[in-house]
Amino acid sequence: VLFMKRGLLFILSVFLICSLFAFGESFPDKAKNVNGFVPTGWKTILSAKGDLNNDKLEDVVIVIEKTDKANIVKNENLGSEYLNLNPRILLVLFKQKNGSYILVSKNDKGFIKSAGDKENPALMDTLDNISIKNNILKIKFNYFLSAGSWSVTQNSYTFRFQNKKFELIGFDNNSYMRNSGNQEEFSINFSINKVKITTGGNIFDEKANKPKEEWKTIKANKKYVLDEMTSDIVDEIAKYVY
Repeated sequence: VLFMKRGLLFILSVFLICSLFAFGESFPDKAKNVNGFVPTGWKTILSAKGDLNNDKLEDVVIVIEKTDKANIVKNENLGSEYLNLNPRILLVLFKQKNGSYILVSKNDKGFIKSAGDKENPALMDTLDNISIKNNILKIKFNYFLSAGSWSVTQNSYTFRFQNKKFELIGFDNNSYMRNSGNQEEFSINFSINKVKITTGGNIFDEKANKPKEEWKTIKANKKYVLDEMTSDIVDEIAKYVY
């Protein structure tokens, strides 16, 4: 079945044409509280708390968004009436014993996309959720176009703090068609360089839902680090599967 490949490639093309951001914002190495890392003219839109470095202290991950009204533009095409093009930055903060925080990781390379997309105005806000559990950081995205495609894709990136940085240890992709319900999934474990591919699923029709699993060994020749992730990194990761 090729519909998921086409759908995924369509989604990938969305991000290949997007420019990478260079925000030019400077952040302190440490601050007394989380708000000390949020620059003037920015706001926190999403946060998660939990121990990321196994020191029994509650660390914090935040996504901040610029609040420049000039980046709210009218949309003349399909999609929302206005597009919020304000950039976003992800910050990982380790809590210290005295209650302060230090900045450990920062991604300002467009990995967390703006809520709106000028080139693809029908694309809904892709940022879904950030969670911390068992010293693991997960960042989830949804790719849903209100017009132009039946395909819906959900991607989840799993990071662990090791070798003094947040390295990608897992990537999960779940795609389905809104019209037929046909579903495909793949899950990459970068710790053991294996991928599980599931095809033949259907989320609407129980009789048609006949998932089949296949395991493959991959050759990941590089380490993916949170600080260096970009919005089009999914294109490179997908090559391990297709």
